[in-house]
Amino acid sequence: MDNSELSSPLLYSPPSSRDDADDRYDTLDTTKKQFISPRSLTSSINDGSTLATSGLSSGGDPERGEGYSGDLAPTNSDRVENKMSGFMLAVLIFFTISGGPIGVEPSIKAAGNLYAIIGFAVMPILWALPEVLMTTELGLRYPCASGGVRWCEEAFGPKAGLLVGYVGWISGVANNATLPVLFLRYVTNQFYPHLYDDINALLRYGILVGITLLLSIVNYRGVEIVGKVLLVVLVISMTPFLIMVIMGIPQVNTDRWLQTPNGGTETFNDDHFDDLNQTGWFPQYAAGIALRPFINNLYWCYNGFDQAGHYSSSVTKVAFKRGMAASFFMVCSAYLVPVLIATGASNLSQSEWTAGAFATAATEIGGKWLGNWIVVGVGFALVALFFGEMSADSLQLMGMAELGQVPSIFATKSRYNTPTYAILIGTALILCLIPFKFTFIVELSNVGYCFAVTMEFLAFFQLRIRKANDIKLLRKIGNVLLLIPTM
Repeated sequence: MDNSELSSPLLYSPPSSRDDADDRYDTLDTTKKQFISPRSLTSSINDGSTLATSGLSSGGDPERGEGYSGDLAPTNSDRVENKMSGFMLAVLIFFTISGGPIGVEPSIKAAGNLYAIIGFAVMPILWALPEVLMTTELGLRYPCASGGVRWCEEAFGPKAGLLVGYVGWISGVANNATLPVLFLRYVTNQFYPHLYDDINALLRYGILVGITLLLSIVNYRGVEIVGKVLLVVLVISMTPFLIMVIMGIPQVNTDRWLQTPNGGTETFNDDHFDDLNQTGWFPQYAAGIALRPFINNLYWCYNGFDQAGHYSSSVTKVAFKRGMAASFFMVCSAYLVPVLIATGASNLSQSEWTAGAFATAATEIGGKWLGNWIVVGVGFALVALFFGEMSADSLQLMGMAELGQVPSIFATKSRYNTPTYAILIGTALILCLIPFKFTFIVELSNVGYCFAVTMEFLAFFQLRIRKANDIKLLRKIGNVLLLIPTM
């Protein structure tokens, strides 16, 4: 490809012929093997086996929704049999994004009951729904395992796709660093309420290191949570929240939903978890709401629907649409409904809403046994989230190494067929991040994700405009303007 084509990404033109397209997608060596292959993924999900390989299929006709011809592309004989169901896709996306109302507490602490409820009711419409619609359209048009990387390559060229891949890896590792912090907070808040605040910083870090290393070693051994095991995790993690909702409905006092924030910084600060007394150009408070942590937490909670693009070649068109719709409903309800019940049926003050507060609220609503079950369920969900994120991140880095984008040492595989040094560097970065406050790690993850998903939205509108050559210019401009509220 002539490098001049990349001089201005927005002026990048698609291949003029099918042969040119095949030639250009020889450059999918830039992303090949970065992601779990559709064939190995669906086989693992269907039979519960361990994922052992990765790859990116290429070729095929995206307009007909076909898979792409390549070494790992589905054959005609397994094109139907190996497709996962829409429900399984929804469960996968659910655990990619949420896993339950885990980590939402800072929003309530920053904004109070009323504005937190409004936030979790409005954010799906303002942010999650546009992301779902964008992912659904592009996933159906370009069904392949590279997801957003492919979309950005189509719109702006290979360099843009690679950049999205790099930034996405950093964001994913940072997101994984939040999970040990959340787990420790939930356990100590339920079983040792005063330990977390009184614990020595070095000891706290040592505990987090132990949790991280244990999970990383298990991941290194090649253990994957897929198939029926994932469904078991879903039942274990969500059942206690469902029981809390059922038992809490008769106890709800709607007046509690109307409680507004007190705006006192001394109420919010937590030496290890939160820091709402922040400086910088962004306004600290509006109507008593600590804006920066509130917006960051809401954004973090609803991030990740675009990851469904990686599974787009592993499901039928109908199943992909149904899976996206079901995952949207699952994620949104898993946040909003427990927040409504926990704030309305418990007497927790605004300052008490830190990580682990759901277990405290469940204890007040149903008893100690329910609070303990919440902690167990959260533990299972966080393990599933950690394994899934680390597997995807390490496989992506291994793929980059195989293509010469990073040192070849990261392509080294262990005897368990896992990317040894890719897992090691991911673990090392997590160990560097876990000493920081939860809100800081969330912000770091959000920065990377915001860049990546912005590129994907820009690619979406670029491809929309390019595809609609016969549409009037006014309609083209209107399509682009739709991006502004989401941005």
